Amino acid sequence: MTIVKKLAVLVAVAALAALPDSAAHAAGGGSMDMPRIPAAERTPEDEAKAAYNAGVKQIEKAQEYEQDAASATDDSKRERLLKKSASAYERAAREFDKAVSNVPGLYQAWNYLGFARRHLGKYDAALEAYDRALKLDPGYVDAIEYRGEAYLGLNRLEDARKAYLDLFARSRKHADQLLASMQKYVDQRRKEPNGLAPQALDEFAQWVGERTTIAQQTASLDTGSTQASWR
Repeated sequence: MTIVKKLAVLVAVAALAALPDSAAHAAGGGSMDMPRIPAAERTPEDEAKAAYNAGVKQIEKAQEYEQDAASATDDSKRERLLKKSASAYERAAREFDKAVSNVPGLYQAWNYLGFARRHLGKYDAALEAYDRALKLDPGYVDAIEYRGEAYLGLNRLEDARKAYLDLFARSRKHADQLLASMQKYVDQRRKEPNGLAPQALDEFAQWVGERTTIAQQTASLDTGSTQASWR
């Protein structure tokens, strides 16, 4: 089972708790189990679950295409796979948007919506979705981390720093994931500044280096058991 499938199982279980008990069903295989219900008899909760399941499947497809693209040696094949990945993320975003339209309190679907948008480079729209997820559940560490990555995409470095420090206090595993993304961000901006001033990048790189040292020195003190999130 892939990382995204493992996490989808956990997310599905939590999502069911957000719905009325009468609409809840056992979760498994990365999706919410649903009985066959005629379209005319479906409730908004049923529609939300169906859309959520469809969105999860599209995220899985998108990540499979990304993995294949990363190992492709032919440039044209890599480009085709990346286009397929983007299309799958677009379909996922539509499904999660439908899910939250039916059940606005489904914070896991808001987080997934932000995830899909972020992978499409739609950082502002991703932030809106993450903010909605965190308004519903302020301690949702997945959304805190992913929002931090969206901040990086927009060169909002101070906000990204705050996200990291928040995670460092809540979940070291998620903090480490964001720190790794920050390290990649510095390397990428060295090659393509994308509007970021050299001084700002140097200052951020120094901060990332300092935090990396602190994280390494305090790693043995971390006793948290928070499961690593999907990417």
